[in-house]
Amino acid sequence: MKKLNLLLSICIITLVSACGGSTNQSEESSDPETEESSDPEIKLYVFEVGDILVKDISLFNPGVDTGQTKNFTNSAYLIRHPKGDLIWDTGLPDALAQAPDGNDSQAFLMKMPKTLSAQLEEINVSPTDIEFLAVSHLHGDHTGNMNLFTSATLLLQSEEYEGLFEGETVAPAVDSLRNNEFVKLTGDHDVFGDGSVVIKRAPGHTAGHQVLYVNLPETGPIVLSGDLYHFTKNRELRGVPAFNADKEQTLKSMDSVEAFLKEQSAVLWIQHDKEQNEGIAHSPEFHK
Repeated sequence: MKKLNLLLSICIITLVSACGGSTNQSEESSDPETEESSDPEIKLYVFEVGDILVKDISLFNPGVDTGQTKNFTNSAYLIRHPKGDLIWDTGLPDALAQAPDGNDSQAFLMKMPKTLSAQLEEINVSPTDIEFLAVSHLHGDHTGNMNLFTSATLLLQSEEYEGLFEGETVAPAVDSLRNNEFVKLTGDHDVFGDGSVVIKRAPGHTAGHQVLYVNLPETGPIVLSGDLYHFTKNRELRGVPAFNADKEQTLKSMDSVEAFLKEQSAVLWIQHDKEQNEGIAHSPEFHK
């Protein structure tokens, strides 16, 4: 997957691709229309877990705005449900906060103004108390703090699961997770069994990329994008980044998710879109 190497320049840590220890497997699907939850106790917290300056935005919309820069935010989320807590994506590594000038590369300048650990502490949540951990995919801006969640059951599509551990040297971002429980997914997955929080398979950006549907009693239905799109213009143009694993798969996933959004009357939150994220309440505030 040589196209993938370009994006991996943004990673502080290098992620590997093969297989490691496993436990449970799952092939379950869920239709949120038939299993709606109206539990007012469900809460969604949004964390800012990194700032990324993209030095040439045409990397994401090939052939468009060549040479122009753009600022991305980086997002992680905590869903608090009566049946447990789920972390979705974990951002850049907290250790990056110790470098005030950030990490500079040819394509990106990355900074971590505030750690995920500090943001969880503000709302009195311990990472080891969180029951479930899911990441949209294994790129380093989404996996930097996975090691915090050593008690969580990890929910990944099977292709991403197989990229966690390889050989004798384990990637630093996941080296503490060998003893965690795992659920290998081969499709959609209803996390709590009531249709309120559903992982949806959306491959293309990587082979096992996934997005997250969250239906909140007051805010309504939301889909968290992962890296299906990176910003609003990217969505409008259906731009497929040059480094995506599979262009045709990406376009099919875009079609599938757009149809799902329409069916559910859901709003798409684009996780890297700085302008959209400025209009969303962030932790310690929450959405319910």
